[in-house]
Amino acid sequence: MPKIFRAGALLLTVAVLTCLIGFVHARVSGGPAESARPWMYGLLGCFSLMALAAVYMALVGAYHTILALFGWDGGPGILRKNRSYVPGSDEPLADGTPLDRKD
Repeated sequence: MPKIFRAGALLLTVAVLTCLIGFVHARVSGGPAESARPWMYGLLGCFSLMALAAVYMALVGAYHTILALFGWDGGPGILRKNRSYVPGSDEPLADGTPLDRKD
C-alpha cells in the first residue's frame, strides 16, 4: 500500500506543478484571461485532493493518539495503564495473564 501512496503523491505533485506553470504562463502570455481557467480548475482539484489527504492523515493521527492514551495499542498507556504490558517486551501478554512481580 505505501507504494501506491508514494506514486499518488508523485502524480499529485507533478499535476500541481504542471497546473501552476500552465496557469502562470496563461496569465503572463498576454492572451485572454479565460485561457487560464482550465489551469485554475486543475489547481483547485489538486488542492482539494491535498486537503482530503490532510484530513485523512489528521484522523489517523487522532485515532492512534487515542489508542496510545488508553493503552489499546499494546503499549503501556498514558491515561489508563495496560496491565498486560510488560516493559521491554515487543508483544503484550494476552488479557488476563498475571504479571510475574518480583518485589
